[in-house]
Amino acid sequence: MLLKFKDYLPDELKEKYFDFSPRNYSEEEFYNALLTQIKKSFENCRFYRDVVCKRFDYSIPDEINADDLDKIPYVNTNLFKKFNKNVLNLMKVPPEEIALFSCSSSTSGDPSIMPRTLEDFDQIQYNSIKIFTEFFRWKSLTKDGKKPLVFNFAPSRHMMSFMAKKNAKGFEYVDKTRYFSACMNKPWEYLGHEEYLVKVKLLKTIWAIISTFSARGGFVLDITKMLKMIEKVLDNGSYKNMEISKIIFGGSPLLMNNMFENRLLKEDKFYDLKDIGFAGCGGGGWDGVKGEAKMDSVNKSKFIGYFEKIFNIKPENIADIYAFTESPTLFGAHWSEKYQDFLYHCPDTSRIIARDIKSLQPVNIGQEGLLEVITPYGVNGAVNQAMLVDDIVELVSVDKCPECGYQGATFRVLGRLKSLKGESCSSLIDWLH
Repeated sequence: MLLKFKDYLPDELKEKYFDFSPRNYSEEEFYNALLTQIKKSFENCRFYRDVVCKRFDYSIPDEINADDLDKIPYVNTNLFKKFNKNVLNLMKVPPEEIALFSCSSSTSGDPSIMPRTLEDFDQIQYNSIKIFTEFFRWKSLTKDGKKPLVFNFAPSRHMMSFMAKKNAKGFEYVDKTRYFSACMNKPWEYLGHEEYLVKVKLLKTIWAIISTFSARGGFVLDITKMLKMIEKVLDNGSYKNMEISKIIFGGSPLLMNNMFENRLLKEDKFYDLKDIGFAGCGGGGWDGVKGEAKMDSVNKSKFIGYFEKIFNIKPENIADIYAFTESPTLFGAHWSEKYQDFLYHCPDTSRIIARDIKSLQPVNIGQEGLLEVITPYGVNGAVNQAMLVDDIVELVSVDKCPECGYQGATFRVLGRLKSLKGESCSSLIDWLH
């Protein structure tokens, strides 16, 4: 029997932003809000005041603007690792004001844990639907009474709750800890039919625990059911009396790639989804590691080709989302034929800086650096208004996408610093001393 876990978050977040209306975040409002969050961090978090700000020799100014972004104290994601036992010292509010703690699906046994208020989750939901609208065509999915059929290459939210509690074992508030990605999966369940494809087989799980002392072997990717559902839709345009507007492949590109290379290509399968198919990746894993899954890295160009060969889904109907647990920001991306890569776009809720790997100074267009994400929205629970992550990016543009015209900085993700021998964010910056 599948265990159910309390959501904690109010039901209104399930559908609150279905009729999405973008908010107007002016330059003035953005920087005023950012200064407010910096002040709250300074006043309410002793670690931020006595350690972080002192390391930057930073005094709270009367006002800030775009020219001040690179001077704002930032923290790296390593600081929020469970191993550091520092999470509760990084909060801006008392524990009773934290709605849930977000957990990363770390394979190292040392996940990041991020304290978040109800207002933070409200913002994350807004950020999610904004990206779904701009890059996943959210508003067109329920027209004329039709609804989307979504295949999510991930475990169900309830299973994710169990996995998050397992991953965060030993953390003081483990019962109120959930995977960050689960919040973003929720809206799709109420928009149409969402089929989670990573499932647990009881007998396989019991045998895996006995034989390997791990439950990993008990997980299966239920591609057979997915194909049967697709065939039904192609036959009559509906699934379980629900007319289908789109068939969407979402979630882990690592698992999607595994489906292509280890089954569909070998079986020479083909399904013509030209007019109704769409792929919206999310959650990362391009390097071959994501959560419990460890596989070969994904060749993005081949991956795009697989969708066209197997499902007749063209590159313009394939998108991606980049996000990390420690920040509330989501970055939507389209496929670029020029770069043979996804180009990610910074929304108006955030600003980014790419910092040189050695000097940590901002780099220019066309150069590589560590990604820093700055936002004053959705960061009420902790001092995460300026986060440095150990992902290496190339800064493509600082003002708008050169291909689609999306307003805001554009970048592409090249890899992770930890993959370089002996280097990571934590080895470059000694915070805890």
